[in-house]
Amino acid sequence: MKARLLFAALLGAVVALPLFHVPAAAENKNVLLVLWKGITPSEEAFKAKLSELGINATYREVNANQDRGTLAAGMQALEADIANKSFDVAYTYGTVATQVATGVIRDRIPVVFDIVFDPVGAKLVKSLQEPGGTVTGVTNGVPIAAQFDAFTKLKPIRTLLVLFNSREVNSNIIENEVRNWAEKKGVNVTSRRVTPGNNSLQDVLAEINSGAIKPDALFAGADNYLASVAGEIQAAVGPKVPLFGGTQTYVKAGWLAAYTPAVNDMGASTAELMAKVLKGANPGTLPIVLPTPKFFISKAAAAAHGITLPPDAVLEN
Repeated sequence: MKARLLFAALLGAVVALPLFHVPAAAENKNVLLVLWKGITPSEEAFKAKLSELGINATYREVNANQDRGTLAAGMQALEADIANKSFDVAYTYGTVATQVATGVIRDRIPVVFDIVFDPVGAKLVKSLQEPGGTVTGVTNGVPIAAQFDAFTKLKPIRTLLVLFNSREVNSNIIENEVRNWAEKKGVNVTSRRVTPGNNSLQDVLAEINSGAIKPDALFAGADNYLASVAGEIQAAVGPKVPLFGGTQTYVKAGWLAAYTPAVNDMGASTAELMAKVLKGANPGTLPIVLPTPKFFISKAAAAAHGITLPPDAVLEN
């Protein structure tokens, strides 16, 4: 049911374009950018698309630097501006930033989020088709079954190591969903918590290199911390174990594959939703959008593991 709702949201995002388009005069809008790790390619695509859609935006940034407390303090400093509706709308990146931002904003201005894996599970919206309230956005939540349908076309998986960041909602949800998938498929799963500020990552990498864990593949889902250390993981164990990631970022770091929407597509889709909100649409009635997933594959990793490239592969490095 969840997979059908996600792809129904994608279908709902298709808009027929007029045969002739006369550019409208640019509209001046104030947009609050709530960032988790600064400006990423998704924000760059978002800004470019919003401008293309005829909206001249003045941006004010709040950057978490991947720290919830820093973001909370930055948002609270804007309390008066939010209360006075100094912003027409807020853009938020990722689950944690969106949760913190909506907790401070409290429905006083619309929020359009980008790259939230499970907006229902994160309690940001009521449903994918009818978000309700003043929040809508773009998800990268390709169902886990669909992701592994793609991965297992590259190689069989009988034993799987899952890395997850227990401090983040997304990562815990994904770990549970992978276990549910694995149980149905008869796959043996070993999970390891990997969190910032301790030796948990180094410990699990040592387990792999020592042979204490011998998985057919390793998977890490959509999580900003895990994505930030993807290069370190690749360098340590990538030549030994095929690595599958939940976002395009992992493949850019050399991992074997990810089945996910492109980062640029998510930013552009967020801009399209925001343009509708800025032109008067009720965000609570705008379905959550899942851009079309693509099968990103590292050419170098595929060669290293003897993987034949499928015809639908989008190649990285």
